[in-house]
Amino acid sequence: MTSTPIFRRFPLSPLVTLLMALIALGGCGFQLKGTAQEGNSEWEGLSLRLISTDPRGELTREVARELSSMKIMLTEDLETPTRLTLREEQFTQRNVSLTAQARAAEMELTLSVDYVLQQEEMLPLEGTASVSQQMLNDPRNVVGKTEEMRLLREEMRRDLAAQIVRRVSRGLTR
Repeated sequence: MTSTPIFRRFPLSPLVTLLMALIALGGCGFQLKGTAQEGNSEWEGLSLRLISTDPRGELTREVARELSSMKIMLTEDLETPTRLTLREEQFTQRNVSLTAQARAAEMELTLSVDYVLQQEEMLPLEGTASVSQQMLNDPRNVVGKTEEMRLLREEMRRDLAAQIVRRVSRGLTR
């Protein structure tokens, strides 16, 4: 009698294999970006006024969404003791490398914003948050480059908003 490996005697269906992979990923602590639930209850019910130079801007919406996900109540009340002020968003791009024809082959995109957190009877917490990305440039594909840059800016705004909220949550007091 010959010995047959166990995986040949009992073949696994793709569904069982997928289920085992998901259990293994969950067991090792894998978590999708932006799905962390830690710290939500700590700031639940805290009121904060979000002030921005561009109140209808995408960065302001992203910061508001991040704050809301932490269960922080956003208010328009002028008497609110805790205020987060976002200054104007700064976007820069610079060439990192050039092609033989002296055209940009690779670009570095940087998005930054200054912010101020003010709480009653405390010194203001001021800071600058910034995010950088590198992008390959194909001068023959202008439409593709424009769309890629738009998508990168959206992603950078989300990252920047998350960075601001992380920093601000460290500076908040009850």
